[in-house]
Amino acid sequence: MKCLFWMSLIAAIPLCAQEPAALPLNRAPVEKTGNLPPDTMILSQKAAEAFTNRDWSTARAAYQEMLKSDPANALAWANLGAVEQQTGHTREAIDAFTKSVQYNPQIAQSWSALGLLHGKEGDTYLAVSMFTRAIHEDPSDARARNYLAIAAKSLGWRDTAEMELIRALELDPAYGLANFNLALMYLDQTPPAIELARRHYEKALTQGVEKDEIVERRLKE
Repeated sequence: MKCLFWMSLIAAIPLCAQEPAALPLNRAPVEKTGNLPPDTMILSQKAAEAFTNRDWSTARAAYQEMLKSDPANALAWANLGAVEQQTGHTREAIDAFTKSVQYNPQIAQSWSALGLLHGKEGDTYLAVSMFTRAIHEDPSDARARNYLAIAAKSLGWRDTAEMELIRALELDPAYGLANFNLALMYLDQTPPAIELARRHYEKALTQGVEKDEIVERRLKE
């Protein structure tokens, strides 16, 4: 099963999380994120281009340069955290995202990133807290609800997990991974809710999720 996070933490069928959104937050709602430091337009463009090209060292250097001129810039810290997250520097990413929310606690994506990182580190309760805060800051964030569902299921909170997946799909009916995870939830019931699982699995396939041999076999039982 092609899960990216928390496979070792989840009993029975593991739910799946998307790759965290490692995109510069420059285009996120400015009333939530604030702005990058003033007079850094050229540097910002350079960082965004490097990010797109996965040139992490150039992107890192650009955001670090921004922070020299504005050490309390939450958006620059968030983007630096995303660079560190993508390069596998977990502790550095946690430090950067933590600074981001210290300077601006309204950046929902920084809270979600912290949830993913702490979940990867094995602190699921802290991850739940981070995802919950992300949803508080942006109740329409379907991905944060998918992540919260994964963490909740790993703690045995099945009702919470199912509720968050249903809410994620209400917010974004085309969210393939939420449909896939809800199918897994229904398969993992006792007895399995086969028809409900099939319905959401088929929706997930039409939304770009790859076929899964284990799920296909379970649906035929």
